[in-house]
Amino acid sequence: MTEPGPAGQFSRSGPQDGELTPRFDVEPGTGGQPPTVRAAGDIDLNSAPRFQAALTEAAGSSGPVTADLTAVTYCDSAAIHVLLTLARDHHLTLVVQADGPTTTMLKIAGLDQVATVRAEP
Repeated sequence: MTEPGPAGQFSRSGPQDGELTPRFDVEPGTGGQPPTVRAAGDIDLNSAPRFQAALTEAAGSSGPVTADLTAVTYCDSAAIHVLLTLARDHHLTLVVQADGPTTTMLKIAGLDQVATVRAEP
């Protein structure tokens, strides 16, 4: 069961099949910085619509958006689709861990060709 929370936060009532409960926190932009969606947990077919909703909220009508994926533990093709779709219409910056499976998947999918990717140690 999905329950909306404050400030664009979403979480599933209890993890299923060993997944970590996904969270998508939307932080408004400040001081010339774009809004940021801080994602955590697993982004998969079940949680991708909530991820997309958070990114769409953050991007507004045509603005840039940052997606902080440093706390993402797993992402599948549904997450990649959401990011590619957003990058088509908005300036997208992805913040990722310097090494790890999420970073590798983003590179394989070519997201580093259509979005700015910033690696964090």
